[in-house]
Amino acid sequence: MNCRRCGEILNANANFCWACGAPQHATSSPETVAVPVVHAPDTWHPEAWRGPGGEHGDELVIAAGPEAGARIELTADVTSVGRHEASDILLDDVSVSRHHAVFTRTASGRITLRDLNSLNGTYVNGRRVEETTLHSADEVQIGKFKLVFWEANS
Repeated sequence: MNCRRCGEILNANANFCWACGAPQHATSSPETVAVPVVHAPDTWHPEAWRGPGGEHGDELVIAAGPEAGARIELTADVTSVGRHEASDILLDDVSVSRHHAVFTRTASGRITLRDLNSLNGTYVNGRRVEETTLHSADEVQIGKFKLVFWEANS
């Protein structure tokens, strides 16, 4: 699916364009409100695709978004993601719901990602997910932010 305004390639169920913020439904819909995007990344940061070197825990690398290149270690059993200021991972953009998703460490030590009924959905490797177990190099998209997950070195 392509954006109705800028032509950017979008996930099939996107409600808004991650690049320009344009709504993707009929403008006669009472729920649709267009909000301009102040900053949209132009390119991927290649360092996000390389696995982290040395010893590390489970982590996310922000590959697209205002904080591109930042690394976030997932040390807690539950890590919340959203636009709300109390989120463990704050992704401050209108394309992200206030309480968007959670990363959870299972009893076996794996990391799962669960969408919290967000407006624009949560995607892993281009597919919308409700809940899934993550593997190294999985691409997670939350709103206009793209993050790459890396499993801990053993």
